Amino acid sequence: MKKRILSLMILSSLLMSCNETKEPIIDTEQDNKVQVVLMLGQSNMEGHTHSQYLIKTKGETKAKEYATGYNDIQIAYRCSINFNDSNGQFVDVKLGQGTNNERFGPEIGIAETLHGKKFDGKVMLVKFAQGATSLYNQWMSPSSGRSGQLYSAMLEYFSVCMDNLENLGYYPELKAICWMQGEDDSSSSEYYKYETLEENFINDLRNDLAYYSSSDGIYFIDAGISDCSAWTHHQEVNQAKLNNSNKSDLNIYFSTIENGLKYNLEPVGAPDIYHYDSDSMIKLGNLFGERLLTILK
Repeated sequence: MKKRILSLMILSSLLMSCNETKEPIIDTEQDNKVQVVLMLGQSNMEGHTHSQYLIKTKGETKAKEYATGYNDIQIAYRCSINFNDSNGQFVDVKLGQGTNNERFGPEIGIAETLHGKKFDGKVMLVKFAQGATSLYNQWMSPSSGRSGQLYSAMLEYFSVCMDNLENLGYYPELKAICWMQGEDDSSSSEYYKYETLEENFINDLRNDLAYYSSSDGIYFIDAGISDCSAWTHHQEVNQAKLNNSNKSDLNIYFSTIENGLKYNLEPVGAPDIYHYDSDSMIKLGNLFGERLLTILK
């Protein structure tokens, strides 16, 4: 009798096992994937544009939206000169993440463009920028002869940001680099070296950041500089950028001049011709964002 009961118990257990619904296997890495965009350059990437003019140029509703921020797009930022810095922590994109808390850069327009879109994982920005810096000096990369101060500091900062994401359980992938730079080179006697310096810079970035590269590779989105009179050789620098964009399918160039970006209206009465006006700074970010939409998944 005991043997029969034991047999029935075993049979019952086997039947339950066969009918048991298995829990779905969760791909933790997929669920926690983060698509990272690295933003590099000098002052028009750092953000010297005045937030106060947005009410006039974009309207009160939009200005409030920018000030409140976007909780689905986050950023870690270091604006080196004035040390406006999130200390490697990721926060919502909003106004005040430029050279000081009254200024902003292209992160606003990028976030505005990406906001509300469905992506495979979170999208996070890392901004490292400093005004009045050049590719022939501070941003120089190893293949051009040495690592410039900012190039080395950027690699270190990016590593800290990625470590912070990994410590939170995320799996970051670097999808693209946005580059807004060239003004200082265009006003120097070194302008003619820009194409070679930038080509080396792009290749070195891809090599040095390869650990975080997505399977598609790292895109390089390059914005042309303005035709401000101070940028004496802007045509040569922009031609160099265009030439480099034709050397790889991962390289993308767009012209800020052809897209109508302005720099001669703000501040009113004493315009800062070196930096984009508020409406144009938003548009600069939008232009980066539109190209990111073709890359992010």
